[in-house]
Amino acid sequence: MRYLLLSIVWVITLHAVTLHEVIETARKKHPSLEAIKARIAAADYAIARAKYFDNPTLSLSINDIRLDAITNRSLEPMQTETIALSQKIPWFGKREAKEAIEKRKQKLLFATLEEAEVALIAHIKEYAYTLWEIEHLIKLTEETIRVTEQSIDLFEAYTASSESGNTHMGIMSAELVRSRLKISLSRLHAKQRETMALLEYLSFQPIQTLTLNLPPVTLPPLKSLEQKILHSPLLKRQHAKESIAMKRLELAEYNRVTDPTIRIGYSHRQAFEDFLSIEVHVALPIYGTEKHQIEEARAKRLKEHYHVQDTQERLKANLKRLYADAQRERNILHIIEQESLPQIEHMFDLIRSDIAAGGDLYKQIDLIEQKLALEAEAISARANFHKIVTQIDALIGAY
Repeated sequence: MRYLLLSIVWVITLHAVTLHEVIETARKKHPSLEAIKARIAAADYAIARAKYFDNPTLSLSINDIRLDAITNRSLEPMQTETIALSQKIPWFGKREAKEAIEKRKQKLLFATLEEAEVALIAHIKEYAYTLWEIEHLIKLTEETIRVTEQSIDLFEAYTASSESGNTHMGIMSAELVRSRLKISLSRLHAKQRETMALLEYLSFQPIQTLTLNLPPVTLPPLKSLEQKILHSPLLKRQHAKESIAMKRLELAEYNRVTDPTIRIGYSHRQAFEDFLSIEVHVALPIYGTEKHQIEEARAKRLKEHYHVQDTQERLKANLKRLYADAQRERNILHIIEQESLPQIEHMFDLIRSDIAAGGDLYKQIDLIEQKLALEAEAISARANFHKIVTQIDALIGAY
């Protein structure tokens, strides 16, 4: 029997994890992050490939083929067979510009990875705080059911011989409240299972129980948070996009000068000596294509620049909004826990004594429901505060 109990405890302990452990496992194993890491690894090859020349072209040509004697290559002195190799030579700076573009694309992927990682951690924390909220609401509801049943038992014991309408009304009201509480408890248990399933998906691991200690309900000054906006993963990603657009503009300006193609050929003739030929091909930029490409690249670069400015201002606005929401939840929590609940607890002690002496059960049950709603709001306010703080952390790129 002892070994069985030890095994049960060991299995439970095996799946009881802390929030930090859940986050670290998700950062190492979650497929969405691994997919981005694979793209970053692929970008290394794109960077290396950017400085390569285009593949050379090998051509074989046979000229002056007589239809009356296709295989006879000695009928005329100018019949030749030529093998040639063509290579396009990138103009100075173009390969470096292409390499710079690929490096900035990889930097964009790193920013995307950081943004995805921060978002994943934020979702995990939010679901963890939701789970904490649900578990405490379950405990509160169970305790309220117990208090309600205790009040019913006390009232029935005192009024066992009474047949008044008020007695039956009080008991009926209490029974209705108990039924509503049990329905709420059933919904909370279903919500708990749903939240745990989502948390297991986000963390990419099975979770039996989650050990979670909430941090203090404190907020740093808004000014200090606004200074951290520049470290926002979203802003970093927009800067990376702007950097890519700048390098593409640089490459478009290099493309004003077309790349020459060099062709070297060896020709064989039956009647004369063999010979070599060298050709240089250059495209003529006479239609203004390159100029329009430059202007297009310049416009796209300007677009990304404005996106950076817009993103920065939007982040500041969202930060102020979230900060106000966090202050609201903190104030609600202070009002309930520091001002309302202590007085209500004192009044409930008096009401319990009154019920034991045959007091009005109907009024007490109504007060029990109101107290439950107030305590539930305090639990939700605490959870909501930490959820909002998590969103603020994600906004400024803090884990």
